[in-house]
Amino acid sequence: MTTNNTQTSLTTNSSMVRNTLTQQLLDEKKKVYRRQGLIGKGIDKTKVLINVGRNNKSVQAKIDEFNKGNIDYASVDKYIKDYKYGQRDASEFVLDSITGLSAFGAYSSSRKLATLVRPFLSEKMASQVSKFSKPLGIGLGIMTGLSTKPSLRFMDRIYLKRNEKKDNKTFWKDTLSGAIDGAIAPVAVLKGALLGVPLLIGENSIQRYLFVKRDDEKSFNDLIDKQKDNLGLKVAGYGLAAYKGRKLHSSLNRWEQAITKSMENIKDLKPLTKVDRDLSFNELAQKGMLLLDPKLMMDLFISGKSIDEKMKLLEDKNIFLPKFIQTIPENILGMFGENNIEFMGLKVGNLKDLSTIVTRFKSDCPQSRTIQEAQEFISETYGDKYTIINDKALGVGTVAETFLARDNESGKKVVLKFLKKGMSLEKIEKDRKELVDLISKDSEATGENPEFILRKINSLYDDWSKEVNLAEEMESAQILGKNAKHYNVVKSIDVKDNIYVMEMAPGVQFNQFIDQMLKEGKKISQQEMFSLMQNYFQVFFEQLLSVPKSGIKVMHADPHPGNVFINLADKKKPFTFIDTGNVLRYSPEEAIENTLNHLDYFIGNSKGIARALLRNANLPSGMTEKQSLEIVEKGLNEQVYNGHTNLLGENLFKSINDIGLKIMEENKIIPNQNNTNLLKAEITYLSNLTCLKDISKIIDRNAGSLDKVEAQEQLKIMSKEIQDSIVNSAINNKNFTMKQLKDRVDFIKDNPERFYSTILSFVNAMK
Repeated sequence: MTTNNTQTSLTTNSSMVRNTLTQQLLDEKKKVYRRQGLIGKGIDKTKVLINVGRNNKSVQAKIDEFNKGNIDYASVDKYIKDYKYGQRDASEFVLDSITGLSAFGAYSSSRKLATLVRPFLSEKMASQVSKFSKPLGIGLGIMTGLSTKPSLRFMDRIYLKRNEKKDNKTFWKDTLSGAIDGAIAPVAVLKGALLGVPLLIGENSIQRYLFVKRDDEKSFNDLIDKQKDNLGLKVAGYGLAAYKGRKLHSSLNRWEQAITKSMENIKDLKPLTKVDRDLSFNELAQKGMLLLDPKLMMDLFISGKSIDEKMKLLEDKNIFLPKFIQTIPENILGMFGENNIEFMGLKVGNLKDLSTIVTRFKSDCPQSRTIQEAQEFISETYGDKYTIINDKALGVGTVAETFLARDNESGKKVVLKFLKKGMSLEKIEKDRKELVDLISKDSEATGENPEFILRKINSLYDDWSKEVNLAEEMESAQILGKNAKHYNVVKSIDVKDNIYVMEMAPGVQFNQFIDQMLKEGKKISQQEMFSLMQNYFQVFFEQLLSVPKSGIKVMHADPHPGNVFINLADKKKPFTFIDTGNVLRYSPEEAIENTLNHLDYFIGNSKGIARALLRNANLPSGMTEKQSLEIVEKGLNEQVYNGHTNLLGENLFKSINDIGLKIMEENKIIPNQNNTNLLKAEITYLSNLTCLKDISKIIDRNAGSLDKVEAQEQLKIMSKEIQDSIVNSAINNKNFTMKQLKDRVDFIKDNPERFYSTILSFVNAMK
């Protein structure tokens, strides 16, 4: 009985001891896991998931085996210590890998920067920069390493409790080991994976022995034995790091080769070829001749009618005739002298008369109403509220006419705009049908395929039909004025029955500014001249490049000098736009595309330029968007971005766009009319500067070179406008904006030679 009791007591005591020891092992396991940082816990969960190495789950299994009596305490205790070391070792490996890669990135960036600036330096300075770039790069790598690893450690342990952080103070060890990582990484990466990976693993093992060694380690061999658990992880991890680093190094070599080749390219720069785009012009002219039937020709050249009467006949016949005449260069007929024209054997006129008609249609179309008729037309809608105060129209176009009037209630001067007599959407559609029918009939007789010219004609009529809605013009003026930062838009008052009432624009028309100042004997100071030039560039780039913070973007599509007024009394906004009947409307996304598209010309992105020119284009039957993009991109690469072309010309955008549009015309691709208007507006903004070519005549003293002012201001203001536009676009649609920027960055990375050849063509041409 006593023996049985003794045995029971021994068994109970043994069980209690085992339970106590088991609890100690569990407590140690929890302590080890709890004190791991974010990286350690992530590695542990990964090991559990794929069931490899020592992990939290395998430790628990060992403890369970001990509790069952299948394994001794010392073995489990050693397993937990090895697990603790393995987790720390794996965490150190991750920290060292990221630190080393960051250090190599700094080294590579230093080398790349030295490579990228080489073409812009003198030969002697470039040699010095190249000489010091390697030691400087290694120094930056060390600095990056000693700052990166402690920072990563801080983030890894940020959630630990204060006493747990205190027990794991490693700042100075991390700083020193990070500096070693920074020094070794460039060497290891440049040696390649075969030598680099063993070098990194060896360096990592030495660091573990120096900085993570524990008292129970008898020798370096014990340390190596403990690291076997993470050997596969280290080989894979360091292999990946070496691969990434090698890619950075390969990229550097690629840039060096691209720059060397581009520097050779620009030694033989040829001028950018200017293309003749008469193909479309002549084709339209020939088809327009179909409208000139014998009766109209008789009226134009035999009847003895006045110039105004002849112009009215052309307007009444078909809107195509005056609209087409507006595109004819004013001096084209003058080149042939004043030779008489024969019609049916009779001398009926001369080219000087036609030249006058061409000139008049551009700026001074005939009134369709007398002052009395115009007053009666206004009174039908507004009663006696407005009274015309001039003896002729204030301005007349092919679609509408404007009159200066007095508001009889307020006494203020206002401008009223309405469609010309007989002008309507129905007339435009009737005119379209007449010309389309004539072209189709002519094509049947000649056997030609009229598809291309018909698509072009329809595109023009679609655009002209938008000009008859004056309520929409008023809305456009309000939006244009609402978003304006550097200019004014004539203020709208009312629109009723398609009669648009607006305030009178202050100042004088742009093209009359110098003559008016001379006539009045007025002068401006040099500073006022600089301010006026600066403001014009601000207006120019705001119109072309701005993106509103919200809502749609509206851009004046016809900013010719007659539609822009200068008011010197307004120092902040001296320019005012009128006539917003022809405007372009863009979503914020479309506006940012237009803005960044201007960068494509300077980085050689022919695909981006082609995509912009082809936006919503009218393609011939059977041609896909992809095919059209390939055609235009290939043509631009051959004629412009070939590495041997001097791109610093008189008008970069116009010259390149002309080449792209010529390629499109040759392949029967019709640009979207909005795109055509955008390109036309850009050219007009630049050509408007000729209105100031004689500005020195009204300056108190010599103002110096306007070209220098123009170049400096354009670069500064353009840069500021692009920055603001990108910020506003990011507010509207961050993902879209980042994608557009990334597309340009990716292009530069994929095409370093073309990028640098393009940049250097500008730099070389300016030397």
